[in-house]
Amino acid sequence: MSLLKPFTLILLTCLSSLSCANTEPDIIADISPPHQSKQENIRIIPMNNPKQPFELAAKLQWNPHDKKWDKVLVLYNGHTQPDQSHPIWIYLSKIKIPTRDAKTAGENLYYKAFHNYHYCTGSTALNQGKPLVINFDKNQLGTYQDKDFSSDWNCPKWKMGQHLVSVVAADKAYQGKGLQLRFPKGASGCKNNCINWKPSLSGKFKQLYYSYWLKLPNNFDFVLGGKLPGIGSNKPNTGGNKPNGYDGWSVRAMWNQQGQLGQYVYHMDQSKPFGEFMQWDMPPISKGKWHYIQTWVKLNTPQQKNGLIQTRVDGKPVLNRADIRFRMKQDLEIERFLFSSFFGGHGAEWAPKKDEFLYLDHFIVSTQNR
Repeated sequence: MSLLKPFTLILLTCLSSLSCANTEPDIIADISPPHQSKQENIRIIPMNNPKQPFELAAKLQWNPHDKKWDKVLVLYNGHTQPDQSHPIWIYLSKIKIPTRDAKTAGENLYYKAFHNYHYCTGSTALNQGKPLVINFDKNQLGTYQDKDFSSDWNCPKWKMGQHLVSVVAADKAYQGKGLQLRFPKGASGCKNNCINWKPSLSGKFKQLYYSYWLKLPNNFDFVLGGKLPGIGSNKPNTGGNKPNGYDGWSVRAMWNQQGQLGQYVYHMDQSKPFGEFMQWDMPPISKGKWHYIQTWVKLNTPQQKNGLIQTRVDGKPVLNRADIRFRMKQDLEIERFLFSSFFGGHGAEWAPKKDEFLYLDHFIVSTQNR
């Protein structure tokens, strides 16, 4: 094993400005981040900004006091230094120092923000030709922790409804640990108390297979219906926004008032502003048992009605559509997984009369049928 020379970290106190260029160092500490063999000075700047969604940032900043460029680690809102395996250290190590002086005092270059509690690199297993497998066996039981959430879902920008999701085990998981989703009494639609995040799949795909396990408890009330996860374009159309072929599309699942499951699709030829419900050829879903949902989506040749959706439940074919127009142009490809689940529609008539729960486990997204 090669020995790595340490970074020298210079801690500055700065609570109101990112520049801090004239502040003298207070503390010097040594640590040894990986993938780095050359000793460098890293200036650390604590920064308060309640509107900042990230915990960390890296940048290059001109230091007029010493007349040189400094590599800077910004710690927002009281967050601590990341551990040595965090990718921010690699990013800092790869920043090249310009040969020129700054154009303005305190000039900043190469700013990039990071979350503290994840190690997302901007790629997924799909980029390596492997299936993306998301299970929850290594997660902490109870409240869905930020670190686990970010790691599981490739650090999505939205965390809508994360507080309504818990990591559970035993009969509430298909195997090992799974997710419990809570739908509060009286809540419908996706403005408040909605579980909805849209992680990037870190690539563009013309076809994908995805699957997950679903269980509804014995006392689950379908009310008028609700949504289940799926996939979509980079900016997927939902919420009554009918696609025009140039903006986006989405494929999710849905249950109706009778407990019938079906695909819920936003596509160019839907007859109404809201998505089309394509009922699956199966009886109403059985409560109190696990069901395996597998869907294959293949995008249409632009402008042509040859897009495909095939779904199987517990191994049995329940939908085969090969006439869908998702897009008019080439670049509206599959880019996001849509973890979307809520009661609605919207309005009081869609809302549950008590807290409702359902369980999801073992998600797989793949370029090949599995």
